[in-house]
Amino acid sequence: KTDNTYLGTLEYNTRMQQANTYGYAQYKGKVGKLNYTLGMGVTRSWLKQEGEEDYEAWSFNPQINLSYRFNKQWSTSLVGRIETINPSLSELSAVDQLVDSLQIKRGNPDLKPYNHYYSRLRFNYNKGKVNVGLFGAYTLLDNAIMEHIYRENYKFIHGYANHNKFHKLNLGLNARVGMLWDMLQLSGSISHDTYWSHGIDFYHQVNSFGWEVQADFMYKNLVLSAMYHRNADFFYCETLSTGEEMHYIAAQYRIKKVNLGLMLINPFSKEYKREENYMNK
Repeated sequence: KTDNTYLGTLEYNTRMQQANTYGYAQYKGKVGKLNYTLGMGVTRSWLKQEGEEDYEAWSFNPQINLSYRFNKQWSTSLVGRIETINPSLSELSAVDQLVDSLQIKRGNPDLKPYNHYYSRLRFNYNKGKVNVGLFGAYTLLDNAIMEHIYRENYKFIHGYANHNKFHKLNLGLNARVGMLWDMLQLSGSISHDTYWSHGIDFYHQVNSFGWEVQADFMYKNLVLSAMYHRNADFFYCETLSTGEEMHYIAAQYRIKKVNLGLMLINPFSKEYKREENYMNK
């Protein structure tokens, strides 16, 4: 049971009763070099917002995990699953919240749960001091709940709606190598994200890169580390959030059972900045 109170020019109270019942079973097995796990979940979603008709739906949530080793160096794995996502009370509540003289924020009591489809495929090479991984992941949100802006009586309403589809494709490569008698380890990764947002009255495609490099030096009781990380930009609906940039240097020394360490985060940067941009239709 959830209660929301909205305070401002006017006061509103909204209430919702919600129940999610979930059952899950899985089976593990092996056929030759193939290991597998098969799972099936059954979800009953029920919600009742005060003053609205109740909603009930049954959904099946399968999951699969496969891994296969070609030889001592090469292996691959595959993960796939389907989840059901329910709307929140704030998204369902048809309460008008005045933003300014031209804008109103309002929920939508007609929202329905939607399915989240996810799959990930990875190839891995591991020999001696070298490890390389190549991966790809795909996400589909079918009838996704996203922001919906429309005009009503000379005002702009910021609401929510079940839109058509939202896709994301993530491709990447990571590698790790040891050298100098295993005292030095270098690692890094690069990834590329593509987003497709199919709305009721808009369509957007966004591409973004992210990467990371790291070095670790280990000698006897001393460990020195340095890392630089840049997240790919994140996009959803019509909002683009720039990726986070971060770096650090760290030192650690072990004296018997005591570890002494020092870490400096962003020592070579004077400011931290992230931006959110709303894309035009």
